[in-house]
Amino acid sequence: MPRALSRYTVREWFRLRPLVDRKNHARYQVRERIALAMHASPVILPRIRGRKVLITISFNDPQVIEWQTRLVARHIPHAIHIIADNSNDLAARAAIQDICTSTGVAYVTVPGNPWGKGKPDGSRSHGYALNWAWKNIALVNNPSMVGFLDHDIFPTKNTDPFRLLVGATVAGKVTAHPDGRWYLWPGFALFNLDRLTTTRLNFGKDWLDGLDTGGLNWNRLYCRLKESELCKANYDRLPISDGLPLEEASFERIDDWVHECGTTSTYIEPVHRRFLIELKRRHTVEILARSDLGDILETNLKTLAS
Repeated sequence: MPRALSRYTVREWFRLRPLVDRKNHARYQVRERIALAMHASPVILPRIRGRKVLITISFNDPQVIEWQTRLVARHIPHAIHIIADNSNDLAARAAIQDICTSTGVAYVTVPGNPWGKGKPDGSRSHGYALNWAWKNIALVNNPSMVGFLDHDIFPTKNTDPFRLLVGATVAGKVTAHPDGRWYLWPGFALFNLDRLTTTRLNFGKDWLDGLDTGGLNWNRLYCRLKESELCKANYDRLPISDGLPLEEASFERIDDWVHECGTTSTYIEPVHRRFLIELKRRHTVEILARSDLGDILETNLKTLAS
């Protein structure tokens, strides 16, 4: 929802900002609801009923999907892993599907994303993909627990992310707002469907009130939860190299996972930005090499070195 009326200044009221915000919010929500309704296509996966399921939203990066699918299979064998592909690059989409086929991971395409065309909005596009997967995969098949993952987050040892839901309704990396609101970052967000009081979730961003993707769930769910119903994952932020500030490039440690993170600020000079992206990917390979992925990572290291 747009911010509370009491939080607008007198000047903003004179400029009718509250009315404009509410009109824009409603316009975006209607557009997304129409797209979700037009492209509703329930994915029937009987084997996940009553099980623990991890759903990754992938986007145009087959390499990280290859790493993640193999690491999840190795370190979390009791979970069922599904790739919901939000890629808008057809070659990347085909490569991701081939990887899923070769590793035995369920592959589903996210159809009709209204925010992925023209000038793409990454946060809104991701939110739509999450909402589509929630409605057409999770709610249709009724698993006991569901976890949403970004495509560039990797388990580094044998682990059970769903242990965080023992006694809790939701768990994951918490993003807090200065005014006390919070939401689960949807790159590592876990839900106990048996304990949810509502399934009418909205993973969109509350762009009018400073909350990114997943922020609209504050009003849908999080604001009604007791403190005991939330389990916060352990979290740390690490530089990718000595002498580089965290603001330019970093890794995140979330529970037993490492997250490569977004690829640095858009305000960084393009040549330096490319250098940071390559450096980060090299360090990701070095970290994951400890998880014994064998020839795949050796090939990646040789490619990066060339």
